[in-house]
Amino acid sequence: MHIIDCRYRPNTPAWMNTFTRNPVYEEYVKLTGFDKKPVQSLADCAARLASLGIDKALVSGRDIESTYAAPASNDLVDACVAAYPSLFIGIHGYDPHKGMTAYKAMRRAIREQRSRGASIEPSMAHCPMDDARYYPLYALCCDYDVPVLVTAGLSPNMPKVLLSHSSPLALDKVAADFPDLRILASHGGYPWVNETIAVCLRHRNIYIDFSSSINKPMGEEYIKAANGCLADRFVFSSAHPFADVADALEQARHIGLSRENLEKMFSENARRLLGSAQEII
Repeated sequence: MHIIDCRYRPNTPAWMNTFTRNPVYEEYVKLTGFDKKPVQSLADCAARLASLGIDKALVSGRDIESTYAAPASNDLVDACVAAYPSLFIGIHGYDPHKGMTAYKAMRRAIREQRSRGASIEPSMAHCPMDDARYYPLYALCCDYDVPVLVTAGLSPNMPKVLLSHSSPLALDKVAADFPDLRILASHGGYPWVNETIAVCLRHRNIYIDFSSSINKPMGEEYIKAANGCLADRFVFSSAHPFADVADALEQARHIGLSRENLEKMFSENARRLLGSAQEII
């Protein structure tokens, strides 16, 4: 069974620093001991993914420099792709407050095939996903037939981050305004579980994962949807290193999906999400 992980970051020292030294994660790190998690070399991370049967992993960058003065991680994305081009698929982060500078950088990364999509953080950027500052990016992704990955769910222990910026109502508007734009609502839009599922039912260009949300209240609704009305829209995301990739895989295999729908989630749906980028798979 082929497996594509649609939300992965290696637990190398450099990548872990992007979280532990980022002000947005200060409270989270303090309460969870995230800074004590083990680290590995990139080579060890790649070997572990291979041992788990993961064929491809989307490495999503983050750029929230304008709101938290933390360096973007796109250079680390490029390093992953350069070192292991057959394993890692780069997804560059996009800071909406950087205007044309961000737009030109993303266009260049896509043209050079360092990035096969865009990653946005509406809540951490303090900018709702239907804000006009994102619209040039959405149009760019449509032009190049690449997806947008949206952190659309709860990130706990972040007292200055507003959930409202990730509202599925905003996702509904973006999907309606850009029907050719494939969107991944990562973390399932939690806590708006039913609302996000409903938005996915309205728009066939929205995909969804339940990373970091399946064990929360109402998480069982994701399983029902993945086994039924949205079997062709769920993808697998480990959210590593926040959740261990092996644990996330084991959980996905035992949540009650039929074998057919599990195979769809692990590979087939992700290929459609990636669009023309699937040529590298």
